[in-house]
Amino acid sequence: MGAEGSKAEKNQYFSAEEHQLLLQTLSKIDNNGEKLSTSSLEAYFTREVTAEYGALFIHALTNGKKVQSFPVSGLAEKLGSLIKGSTEERINLTLALAHGGKIGVNSDKLLKYLEMIIEFFEKGITQKGRWKNSPDTVRTQIAFAVLLDLFYPNEAIKKVWGKGPPESLLVSYDAFERWWLGHCIFSNLEMEMFKYLFKFSPLGERRLLPQATQLPKVFPTMLSAAEVMFLNGALPMNLQSEWRFIFSTTTHGWSFSIFMKQIVGKGPTIIVIEDQSGNKFGGYASVSWEVRPQFHGTQDCFLFCLQPQAGIFHSTGYNSNYMYLNYLEKNTMPNGLGMGGREELFGLWLDYDFGKGTVAPTCTTFASPQLSPHQELEISSIEVWALGPEEEDSDEEEGTRKKKSALDKNPEARAMLDMMGKVAVSDGYREEDNDD
Repeated sequence: MGAEGSKAEKNQYFSAEEHQLLLQTLSKIDNNGEKLSTSSLEAYFTREVTAEYGALFIHALTNGKKVQSFPVSGLAEKLGSLIKGSTEERINLTLALAHGGKIGVNSDKLLKYLEMIIEFFEKGITQKGRWKNSPDTVRTQIAFAVLLDLFYPNEAIKKVWGKGPPESLLVSYDAFERWWLGHCIFSNLEMEMFKYLFKFSPLGERRLLPQATQLPKVFPTMLSAAEVMFLNGALPMNLQSEWRFIFSTTTHGWSFSIFMKQIVGKGPTIIVIEDQSGNKFGGYASVSWEVRPQFHGTQDCFLFCLQPQAGIFHSTGYNSNYMYLNYLEKNTMPNGLGMGGREELFGLWLDYDFGKGTVAPTCTTFASPQLSPHQELEISSIEVWALGPEEEDSDEEEGTRKKKSALDKNPEARAMLDMMGKVAVSDGYREEDNDD
């Protein structure tokens, strides 16, 4: 009895509530009470996904044997071992759905499977109106970017940039297992697909897509759901739950001073740029933008590209030239916003003559390739998102509002003092931050 009880507990993959919800879903598939025919389950999977993946799922579920039907309770346990079982069981299911197995998986099939999951995820989530669906080409780019270091292991991204997916590369089981364990975006997407199909748990899309807040009446984003998911997965966990819209040229117009005013002091941000040929790229700033004639920021900053190819380019530690923002008329330092590189050769540069910019052929700060085919940019659109919950201006315990220096409201004046090497007098009179 004791051994049987331990075995039953070990095989209980779902909580009591999840198990009940799953039984309800399975019972509804063909309304046949306590049994569910294999053909009905395959038809359901085919209807919700595709016929190809319906057949593959049934093959994995039955281990390739001919099974006419399952008891609903037994099927729930079988599904549990497939989709919520051990790492080996979950990887085996993934490979089976990608036409793979113990010898590994073909790169073309794996890429196609991930594209399908992204599309399925988008259709289930974006119908709620948060983020727009992606074109097929964008899904392919994002899927390839996720799989890039599996297809080209131990190679610098600059060396493989522009190559595209390899044709018919056999990825070994061991290589896929090592990669899978370090890429939760893949396994999370797959789990959300199964949650959507079998309704055993609420969707956890917030782990993948942030909530978009502070939006104007017309949602102006040029980002698709797949692109947001890709960028969000590269952010620190505490910044993934919410993106706050703070600027776009569509909403705020073409003024560098307005752009600067909107982004200064807003915490971590993502800047997305689209150039004259539809290339899309940008950068993640890990701290608030400040107007000053020196670089600032931290090594958590990164540059990225979304079109014509997707990639994330993290800091190398070669230098600390992460973020630069300056806007002074009488100044020998360049006026504009830059990320990475050095003066006059930034990895990404937006000129104060708004609408123009440059990208460097290479950037040692972030080990990034040239972000756009055009080194000299004619910019067609810019948007900026502040990341994570907005910081409170008030001290809740004491009920007093934190005071800001006049220099905080006038970034140009702050930059002038920095350039002159003078300390702001008001700094000496700031109240201490109790959080420190």
